[in-house]
Amino acid sequence: MRNKDVEELYSIVKTGTPVTIWGGTFGPFGNGFRALRPGDRGSDVYEIQKRMKRRGYYPLYVDGIYGDGMKKYVIKFRRDRGLRVTHNIDSQFYKALGIELFE
Repeated sequence: MRNKDVEELYSIVKTGTPVTIWGGTFGPFGNGFRALRPGDRGSDVYEIQKRMKRRGYYPLYVDGIYGDGMKKYVIKFRRDRGLRVTHNIDSQFYKALGIELFE
């Protein structure tokens, strides 16, 4: 959730009401990670951008949108890691960034 979502929730729900948040940064873990493609948006894209930025591979604004600007940085990261060259973010890419599912 983003701050604006928390603020909206606060204005809707009375103090003391139990609230359950489903999913995590990458959505429901039972389904695994989703393959990301240019045009995708979401918290998973945001997390990828953040981790790429920490490694010096993403100089743009972290906004959770896989736009045209992100494509070249995904390609560079894949090439530098010896991964198959594609714009898609797949399980190999997640693993190369150190993101793995666990129980």
